[in-house]
Amino acid sequence: MRRIKDDLAEAQARTNDWWDNRRSDRALIQVKGRLEEPWFKVPIRTAESLHAYWTDPDVVMPRILNELGSTWYGGEAFPVLSPVPGRIVSITAKYLGAPNVYVDDQTTWSEPIIDDWSDPPSLDWNPENEWWSITRRNLQACADEVRRRDLECFIGHPDLNGPTEVLAGLRNPEKLCMDLVMEPDTVKRAARKVQDAWYEAWKGVREITAPFGGCFTFMGLWSDQEAPDLQSDFSSLISPAMFAEFMLPLIREQAERFPRSVFHLDGPDMVRHLDLLLSVEEINAIQWVEGAGAGPVSRWTDLMRRIQDGGKALYVYCEPWEVPILLKNLSHQGLMMVVTDVLPLHEARELLKDVERRRA
Repeated sequence: MRRIKDDLAEAQARTNDWWDNRRSDRALIQVKGRLEEPWFKVPIRTAESLHAYWTDPDVVMPRILNELGSTWYGGEAFPVLSPVPGRIVSITAKYLGAPNVYVDDQTTWSEPIIDDWSDPPSLDWNPENEWWSITRRNLQACADEVRRRDLECFIGHPDLNGPTEVLAGLRNPEKLCMDLVMEPDTVKRAARKVQDAWYEAWKGVREITAPFGGCFTFMGLWSDQEAPDLQSDFSSLISPAMFAEFMLPLIREQAERFPRSVFHLDGPDMVRHLDLLLSVEEINAIQWVEGAGAGPVSRWTDLMRRIQDGGKALYVYCEPWEVPILLKNLSHQGLMMVVTDVLPLHEARELLKDVERRRA
């Protein structure tokens, strides 16, 4: 097998400690460096359309293989291929019939399809759905390529997103806010159907990705057990009382169903729900994302300490210059920092060495 990361076993052991909020030999960090000489290179095929850029495995696979072959994975960064990238946002909405919108070569979106609750779409899981077929095809193409090249790497999940967030996209967030008041039972029934469809998508993804070792969700986090990322960004628009009634039961159900889970807490308007989330024992970790205009993340150390004091592991994206600030102001136990940029190789190596020198 072609090894990409020499210290993979050590990184896996530290990451498992992190999931269980156990003290490791140091704080955890994911840092990637750009290799001056890629250890393999695949000829690129030019996409004839945005649709091909995002979905044609003959276009997608060379692109992500070249990224893999030109990257050094330091600390707890793991080699992973994502043939259905997280930039295809909330893809579960597409599985349920939402028309896709290609914004550019960085982002896609979906259009709402629930205009009137008196005549809603079925929201039933359809294994013949176009976007589900694309997902399975690309995941399988990736699996075949990894086996053919005998690569020691993982296959990442699509951004299935959170069922309540998916429902907000299917309906329209503002309209769903009104529905919580005017049509509460209708919302609960629809959310139940989306949740059930989400489970089907998760099961189908795992059938292809699980044989490559553990679970790798779109946010860049590995686990040796199933560990979904839980989300409900829509909840930034509602009160804690509504969150407790409509969203938390579904989030809790997901957390109880899997051995591990991490909640994606995105932006200052989600902080009002933090105490309720901390009360869910089955949630192992919380990812704090400060949101647009609220950065840098290092200004939120008080909030991140609150997450740690609540007994949850902490997962946080940061800039390289913020790493010493986080190490100084946060507990190293249960801390995983993710440097968002791919750095020049010497900078990436030096940043990892600095973290190692600051052992707790």
